[in-house]
Formats: sequence, C-alpha cells, structure tokens
Amino acid sequence: MIRFCLFFLIYLCSISAYAADDKDYLYYRDVSISPYQNLREFFDMPDRAGSYQLALVSDSVGPLTFTISRVRGDVEIMVKQARSYSIGNHEFHFDFENPTGLDDLLVEIANSNPALPAMLSVIVVEHPK
Repeated sequence: MIRFCLFFLIYLCSISAYAADDKDYLYYRDVSISPYQNLREFFDMPDRAGSYQLALVSDSVGPLTFTISRVRGDVEIMVKQARSYSIGNHEFHFDFENPTGLDDLLVEIANSNPALPAMLSVIVVEHPK
C-alpha cells in the first residue's frame, strides 16, 4: 500500500509539472459571440521587439469573419482578414511581427450565424528568440 501511495504521489507531481509547461502563452481568452454580433479584443503587447503568433479556434457553426489590426497609439491598420464557412473546426493563425515593440494587436471576430452563438478560444504566444 505504501508503494502505491508513493507511486501515486510521484504521478501527481509529474502531472502538475507538465501542466505548468503546457500553458506557455501570452494571452488566452475564451469568448462567446451572440448571433449577428461582432467582438473586438485588444491585446496590449509587451513593450519589446518580438515575434508572436495568434490562433483563433472554434467548433461553432459558421460563418465567422476574423479581422486582425495593428495598433500604434490611436491608429488602427488592418493587416489580415479571413472568412471561414466551416461547420465546426474553424482555425485561423496569424504571425504578428513587432520589430519595434511599439505595436499592439486588435482582433475583431464577426459571427454571421443568425441562430447560434459562437464560442472561440483566442490564444497569443510569443515565439522563442
């Protein structure tokens, strides 16, 4: 019995250590968008030069429109827009280069489904240097 308890304790410690390494993201948000509504999410990026990746993932019924803008001060510049007509399994990835460290990120998601809300996960990770 003592061996079993010791094994179980070691197993729990290894799982918690793995779970901590599994969340190496800068931002993570789960969002819900009502039918025929838009959502704007602002991400205050670190004030340092870097390379980031944005991932938008959803199992909702589409269509969904993703718009990515670069923000510097009060100026928004649209850099990418995509529309997904999938029935579930929406995925959108965007590499965001911030060479000066002065830019922030604005994500707009539009749900064009007239009946169902859209549930999305928005994830921003920093690429290693």
